Amino acid sequence: MKNRGLIILTVSLIVLIMAACSNNRSMVDNEASQEPGKTTVPSGTTTNTNPDGNASGGDQKTIVFSVFWPSEQYEQAVKSYEAAHPNIKIKLQYGLSEPYSNGGGSEQTDADIEKFTTTTNSAMMAGKGPDLVDLRYLAADDYERHHLLENLSARMDEDHTFRKTDYFTNVLGSEQGGKSLYSLPLSFSLSGMVGDRSAITATGVKINDRSWTWDDFMTAGKELVDANGKYKAAIVSGEGLQVGGTDYFVRSIVADNYSRFVDETNLKASFDSPEFNGLLEQIKSMFDAGIISTSERGYFTNVSILSPEDYLTTLNVFGKDTEFYIKPHADQEAAGTSYETRSDIGINANSKVKDAAWDFLKYMMDHTSIGLPINKERFADAVQALKKQGTITPPTIGSQHSESFKVDEAQLNRLEGFADAASRKKNASGKVLDIVSANTAAYFAGQKSAEDVAKLIQNKAMTVLNE
Repeated sequence: MKNRGLIILTVSLIVLIMAACSNNRSMVDNEASQEPGKTTVPSGTTTNTNPDGNASGGDQKTIVFSVFWPSEQYEQAVKSYEAAHPNIKIKLQYGLSEPYSNGGGSEQTDADIEKFTTTTNSAMMAGKGPDLVDLRYLAADDYERHHLLENLSARMDEDHTFRKTDYFTNVLGSEQGGKSLYSLPLSFSLSGMVGDRSAITATGVKINDRSWTWDDFMTAGKELVDANGKYKAAIVSGEGLQVGGTDYFVRSIVADNYSRFVDETNLKASFDSPEFNGLLEQIKSMFDAGIISTSERGYFTNVSILSPEDYLTTLNVFGKDTEFYIKPHADQEAAGTSYETRSDIGINANSKVKDAAWDFLKYMMDHTSIGLPINKERFADAVQALKKQGTITPPTIGSQHSESFKVDEAQLNRLEGFADAASRKKNASGKVLDIVSANTAAYFAGQKSAEDVAKLIQNKAMTVLNE
C-alpha cells in the first residue's frame, strides 16, 4: 500500500510499534522489509546447509530451496534436517544481494526483487528453476495455470504420515471446497480491530464481533457516535497508527474479501456486480454518518497481528484496557477472522527430487516458528514461551526508549481462538487493489455513480489480470 494517502498520527508512537515489531524475531523470516536491520546473512549467496528428503535414506540428493529474504529459521531448519538425513543436501539460495537496513538500500532491494522475479519466472517457465521456492513476489497463479507446481493436496492425501489436524486447517486451505493446493504456508497473520474496551463499555453499546456483519457494525457504530462518548467516530480509516482517506478504507475491505471479487487463477473479476455496488454505497453511508473517521482515532482501529508478541504489543500500544475484535463480514461471507498466509512454499513440478522436497517442506511446517506458526504445537510453544518470559521489552530505536510491560496471559489465551476462527483470506497487495484505491475517490466525492465507478474498476482490473 506504501502509505497511500496516509497521515502519521504520532511519530513517537509509530516508532514504538515499529520497535515492538522489530523485537519479534519470528518476523524476520517473513517480513524483512518491516524489520529493518534483521537481515544478517549476506544475500545473493548459496549456502549448503540443512537438507530434508526421504527419511529412509537412499542415494544422495540435493534440494535447491530459493527464497528472497535471508532467514535464520530456514538456515536452522536446513542444518537440523541435514544432520538427521545424511543423504540429503539443501542449497539455500537468497535473492537479496545485500543486508537490508534502516540506512537505505531500498533501491537496491527493489532491483533485487525485480531480478529475482524475472530470473525465477523465466527458469520456471522453461521447466527448470529451484526444487522448493518461497512464492512471495512470484507469479504463483501463472505457475499454477501452466502446471509448474506440484499438487500438494494430492501429496497430503497420499502421505499417511501427514496429519491435517496438526495444523490450522482453515488457514492451510485444505478445506476450500475441493480446490487443489499448490503451495503451503509456514505461517500466517490475522487482520482485525483493536477496540478501546473501557470506552465502548461506557457507552452501553453491545458488541458481538463473533457474528456481526457490516450492517450490524453500521447500527453499532451509529449508536457509538450518538453516545457522545470518548470518540467522535466508531472506527478510523487506516491501519495501526496511520490514518488514511476513503480510498484506504475501501481498499482494506476489498483486501479482506479479495476472493469475493477477484479470481486470479481463472483471470476473472466481478466488480461490476450488485454486491460491489452495494459495498461502495454501504461504506459511503458510514462516512456520511460519521461512523468512519479520516482524521482522528475512533473506538476501533484496524490492525494486523504478525506473532503472539506482536499481538500483546499492539494491544499495549493502544492502551491498558483494549481488546482484539474480529472484523465485520459481508452478508454473503462466513463469519470469522480475516487472515493472510505468509511464507507460502511450493514444489517445482519439474523437480527431480520432489519426494525429498515434500519431506523437507513437511519438516519446515513442523519445526519453524515464523510469525503465527501454521503448526498448532509450534503455535502453542510460542504462546507458552511468551508466558514464561513474563514481560515484553520493545527494543530502543534511535533515541526512542520503550517501556517494558507484563505479558497479559488472559489476553494471550484468546489468541488461539482467533486463529481457529480464521475464515477469510486477505490479499494485502497487488495492482488490482491499487485500481480500487485510485478509482473510488470520484464516487465518494459525488463526481460519479457507484455503477460507473464499478464498471471502470472492472475494466481496468480485467486488463491487469490478462496482462
